[in-house]
This record gives sequence, C-alpha cells and structure tokens, in this order.
Amino acid sequence: MKGLFLELICPKHGLERFTIKIKKGTNIKSNEIKLVFRSKPEYDLSYILIGRKVNESQVQECIVDYLRKKDLYDKLVNFKFI
Repeated sequence: MKGLFLELICPKHGLERFTIKIKKGTNIKSNEIKLVFRSKPEYDLSYILIGRKVNESQVQECIVDYLRKKDLYDKLVNFKFI
C-alpha cells in the first residue's frame, strides 16, 4: 500500500486524477490514521500517515468520510490502492 489513486468528475475539466501518498509513521499509535494537509497553494490533503496495524479497509473508510465532508463523494469515479 503506497498510495491511493482517485478519479473525480470535474465540471470544468471533465476528469480529474489524483494520487495521495500513504506513509507509515513510526512515532504514532499503531492503529492511528492522520490526514496531513498542505497550506499552500490551497488547504488540501497532502498525504496520509498511518500506524503499523492499519489495514486498507480502515484507510478506505477514512478517505470516504473525508470526501463526504468535502462534498466530493458523489463525484468519485474510481478509487484504488496502488
């Protein structure tokens, strides 16, 4: 599990593709998931920091919750781990 590949429908550009990196953290709890955001140019998701015992389904639930909060889940076309 190195990252996530997302495809979203964009009304302006048609189809937007994103890759979000997944990094295993050493100084966090073994079952914790942290979303790390960048501040510039926009406040948006940069990468996901996970503990040792986190599996793909937990990461998937976390991303789906994040997309629902941002109202992007309805625009999601493809979601896969790479």
